[in-house]
Amino acid sequence: MPRQPLHTRREFIGAAAVASVALATAPRETFAAVSSPATQSARRAPASAAGLATHLAWVWQFPQDGQREVIRDVLAAHGLGIVHKTHDGSDWMSRWDRTTDAVTGPRKVEQLANFFENGGVPFHAWAVVHGDDPAQEAEMAADVLNAGARSIALDLEPHQGFWRGSTASAVAFGMALRWRAPAASIITSIDPRPWTLEGIPLDEFAQFSDALAPQVYWKTFSTQANVDKYRRAGEDPGAEGITPTFALDVTMKKLARFNLPVIPVGDGTSSNVGAWRSFIDRSYEHDADAVSVWRYGVATPSLWEVLRDTPPRVASYVVESGDTLSGIARRFGTDVPSLIEVNGLSDANMLSIGQQLRLPRGARSAAAADAVSTGSTSSAGSSSGPRSYTIEPGDSLWSLARKLNTTSDALASLNGLGDPSKIRIGQQILVP
Repeated sequence: MPRQPLHTRREFIGAAAVASVALATAPRETFAAVSSPATQSARRAPASAAGLATHLAWVWQFPQDGQREVIRDVLAAHGLGIVHKTHDGSDWMSRWDRTTDAVTGPRKVEQLANFFENGGVPFHAWAVVHGDDPAQEAEMAADVLNAGARSIALDLEPHQGFWRGSTASAVAFGMALRWRAPAASIITSIDPRPWTLEGIPLDEFAQFSDALAPQVYWKTFSTQANVDKYRRAGEDPGAEGITPTFALDVTMKKLARFNLPVIPVGDGTSSNVGAWRSFIDRSYEHDADAVSVWRYGVATPSLWEVLRDTPPRVASYVVESGDTLSGIARRFGTDVPSLIEVNGLSDANMLSIGQQLRLPRGARSAAAADAVSTGSTSSAGSSSGPRSYTIEPGDSLWSLARKLNTTSDALASLNGLGDPSKIRIGQQILVP
């Protein structure tokens, strides 16, 4: 009898809890959280919102991409996050990287997470999944998340050196991972060319993923062989060839049936600023909130400026004192069940100040919500006075100014901050 599909991630998580007793490999002590209390507090809640509202740069290994201090400072200066590779299959990256920065296990992930988060750079992780040992690979992914990564992207490709498991091992991996990390932000990254999608168990991975991250490498794809394959797949690039918009349009059409948020990964080897702008604009037209870049080591400095000057769409809300889920739903023109579903909430009454909620598709923007709440149709001159904000791990005055639509000077002046760099986790500041 064919397996009946699970229609939502919540259904999959519920099934994972029930099926956990039947896992082939019993949980070991390392299934428990390995992070310190400080690192646990640095993880965003809900985790399903992590990574979907910040432009990200992927890093393979520091020796190939650059010194971690330089990468941190460049990304912080442009309001970007990092997606760092932690393991490949069931091997930590120290198998190939012999430097002191190599990931040797969860403790090293924790150190890197603290290093980047304390520097104002959101820290995310990625790994290649093979499917050879689903239980072990799921354990490692959960360890990475528990060690402080805001999300983990699973690189699922049919090429040599990538996925070689079966659909059954894909289900086993997903069940094991969701059992260990039911609320974590899990993103599946794929080569979205139509003929490659046929070689991976994407249906199974989509059941436990919060988002998809297609690798839309328009420059890399621009070969005659790929043009011919696109045509055979019923997608003609036309005279312009494989442009960012063409590659993205085909990708989004193929992924629409999964009804998941999409975070397109752009081609860092392209130094064409115009192509990147069209890629970002088209991503927003397709309802993406943010994009990412593969990868830091091959991208030109001008790309970071493009990403800085084209900020992610506002798609999240930070819970404030007195908020309720029903009140937030009314403010943003949505409903409580949608908020629960998109954030993977198990208890609608358990909200905490500073918690980040992802807004469902179709919800009002923050500006529109503010206009509704103040009875104004214009955001200019309609402020009802300062409101408060609680400093979270990774915040800097510069990043807050961008997130809260103001300036760092205005924040410093309003709060009497003599040294704008001296802000602490849990501190409440006023926002103009």
